Amino acid sequence: MRVPGTWIIAASAAIAACAPEPEGPDWLRQFGYSQSSEHRIEIGEFGYPFVRLTIAGDTLWLPFDTGNMAGLTLASEHFNNLALPCSDEWDLLDSAGEVVSTGCTAHGVRATLFDTRYDSLRVLEFFHEVLPGLVGPGHLPGTRFTIDYRSGLLAADSLSTPPTVPGFTAIPLVRSPRHPRLILAMGQVEGRETLFEIDTGKSRTTVDRSLVGELSLDSVESGVQIGHVSLGPLEWSVRSARVVDTSGTSRGLPRRISLGVGSDVLRDFVFTVDYAAGLLWVEDPLDQNGAS
Repeated sequence: MRVPGTWIIAASAAIAACAPEPEGPDWLRQFGYSQSSEHRIEIGEFGYPFVRLTIAGDTLWLPFDTGNMAGLTLASEHFNNLALPCSDEWDLLDSAGEVVSTGCTAHGVRATLFDTRYDSLRVLEFFHEVLPGLVGPGHLPGTRFTIDYRSGLLAADSLSTPPTVPGFTAIPLVRSPRHPRLILAMGQVEGRETLFEIDTGKSRTTVDRSLVGELSLDSVESGVQIGHVSLGPLEWSVRSARVVDTSGTSRGLPRRISLGVGSDVLRDFVFTVDYAAGLLWVEDPLDQNGAS
């Protein structure tokens, strides 16, 4: 004889068992992103995260470079194959502020980027032996974004981030008056307070030459060794950091950019940048068990 009500419990259990699991990583819900804000990324050359660009009927995958303040660039081969007009010229500068190359500028270009249709984009000619071009943070569809190399996802919108996010720690951004979308935050290198740049367009960590001398960092093949780096709750070491001159990028800042955190490190944790709130959110490895 069936006990009254048991069939309801059994049916409910069956429905629960068949219910689909929430899709995507937890941070999508924790930061309040909608499905329409999600964009696929692919990890390509140099470990960079690549995003999709559709232009003149062609689909290209370009590195998303958070250090690229110039805008949307295309390699000279693609620029010429698409017969983009050369309206004027622009100079590509390195971190020291020196001119690396001079290329063409095309105006009024139609393209789709981050699932957003543009009818009048500026496209810059870019010279590189391997990379097809670069997409900078100025073309993100919103004022905040999260990137997750491991899940192959980037989400972007203009909503407000909750005051607290389980499993993440917020770090204040240091704002550049010249380039407000540079991702700058204070961290520590060998115990010294240091200004970091979060740069997905770097294949490896870079260190400013002034810090190398101040800390007497040991030379290794192709760079210097750093025993201890920390950014909020994150800690790591660098076997070989490339020595650079950041005097150009640092112009107008309260202190010099001394460490560039590249994709060699960023691939290992999720981070969110909320430009409107002036915060960088990084995964807290000690609090991941408590994340829902």
